[in-house]
Amino acid sequence: MGFNHLKCAAQEKPLYLTSLPVKGTIHTSSANQKITDSAAAATAYACGQKTNNSFLGKLPNGENCLTIAEEAVQKEYAVGIYSTDHATGATPSAFYAHTTDRNDQKTIEADKARATQHMDIVVPADLISDEVDAKLTQLSQQPDKKGFFVLFEGAKIDTNSHKNLFEDMKTELYDFDYAVMKAAHFVVKHPDTTLIVLADHETGGLTEACAYTTHKHTGQDVPVYAYGQHADLFKGEQENTAVYAKIKQILFR
Repeated sequence: MGFNHLKCAAQEKPLYLTSLPVKGTIHTSSANQKITDSAAAATAYACGQKTNNSFLGKLPNGENCLTIAEEAVQKEYAVGIYSTDHATGATPSAFYAHTTDRNDQKTIEADKARATQHMDIVVPADLISDEVDAKLTQLSQQPDKKGFFVLFEGAKIDTNSHKNLFEDMKTELYDFDYAVMKAAHFVVKHPDTTLIVLADHETGGLTEACAYTTHKHTGQDVPVYAYGQHADLFKGEQENTAVYAKIKQILFR
């Protein structure tokens, strides 16, 4: 989801997420490529270090990294991962799987099965907006937990952009925007919560004229929006790895 995805979608109807008070920019390159894939980009968010394309939850030297979700479990926080991606999709998997091959379905499925013992994982979900209210209530009301970390992903913004399906991309983006609005309403009621809205990379090379120029990812910067406690941390330009550090600072303060 790049800046032009938002600009083009907003031409049809206003987007709630762009009204969030804190706005910033994220650089997306991976450890070994200027243009990242989803595995490396999501691992940067999950682990705070850049890794090679195709690596999930692993550093360039092949060592496993402890993800923010796994650390949250260790520190007795409730954790939820929800995405419209396929069952072994790279972005959600980066938070609980460890492999140098994002297409290694056997390893990802085994890691996912282990993770579900301690995390609430729904991948794939049908509509991400349908998950928000119930899951935020569920995760935030566990009396034996110190707090919660949750990821909601509208994955078909990416998959439809790979196919250059502009209308289908917008359908997913509008639903994701509705999910953001629901999450923001939760933050109003729970002001000690931080809402962060971002993408792991841009797909399709979408122009300001709303035309795709490629079926692949690009190296463009992507937007970040934030609301709630400590939202100001996400202002300005930042590397994708900095997002992890800021979430960790907020979550485990």
